[in-house]
Amino acid sequence: MYIVGACPCCQSTEFTEKAAIVAPFLAHYAVGKPPFLCKLLECSTCSFRFFDVRLEPSEVERLYSGYRGERYFAERHRWEFWYSRKVNDGIGGDPEEISRRVAALERIVHPHVDLAAVDTVLDYGGDRGQFIPQLLGRKKFVYELSDAVPEPGVTRIGSEGELEGMKFDFIMVLGVLEHCSEPATVLEQLRSYMIPGAILCAGVPYERYGVGFAGKGGLYRGYLKALLGVPAALIAVDFYSAAARIRMNHIPPLGLIKCHEHLNFFNQQSLEALLERTGFEVVDSRIEAIAKYPAKSEQLYVLARLL
Repeated sequence: MYIVGACPCCQSTEFTEKAAIVAPFLAHYAVGKPPFLCKLLECSTCSFRFFDVRLEPSEVERLYSGYRGERYFAERHRWEFWYSRKVNDGIGGDPEEISRRVAALERIVHPHVDLAAVDTVLDYGGDRGQFIPQLLGRKKFVYELSDAVPEPGVTRIGSEGELEGMKFDFIMVLGVLEHCSEPATVLEQLRSYMIPGAILCAGVPYERYGVGFAGKGGLYRGYLKALLGVPAALIAVDFYSAAARIRMNHIPPLGLIKCHEHLNFFNQQSLEALLERTGFEVVDSRIEAIAKYPAKSEQLYVLARLL
């Protein structure tokens, strides 16, 4: 992992900070070392929240190769006993959730885009392409590194090399940017696949849980270091913290902030700043409720046009 010193969205170097840890699962599975301390930063300019530690390309490969497969599940369940087989297998596969997500996407796109007039659409990092609205695009593609079998009518692109030279009228990048060490680089790459005036729809989880009980001083950092030395205690506090965050949207007293797969936490201001910095004109943005169980889940969507 490496450390960043500027906001990935607006490049500001003014932050507030909270002490955090790199999750045991992420540290062991992707980084190859025991968990360690890091920081959750919040940009004073655009309000973007992000962890100061970022994954190297080789660590990204280890984390997402065979994503949610047997080895992934076994290692994650080892460190997070509450991460069940049902949760692992249900992500991206629940028909009701898929329907809600597609409807939310249509609500932001439809007022600005004639769905039937779109020729080519790419769902970048889109699993099976199950979130592409049925009426959007005459030719549908999904860029996906896993072996997920695409939906009928969707063509899978399995490597960056296959994307070279292709151009699209509409690109969806949903549930991707929150994982990226360098989200600006991803958007700049997507620009190269778009025709002039093409539309990009970016969607990320809207996660702005309270962190008021987490500290940044020496006493709190000492507490976190002590937890790192006792794996059973760390797992217990991790569970306590996750339960409070999911149920009450807040890190509890003596809880911990954990750097996991999501390195970035966007709000409308920060995601719009990122898009504008990478050459897009924001057309619309909104927050949509996606699920209520096992906890309330919201997605932030921003529609933007390539300048």
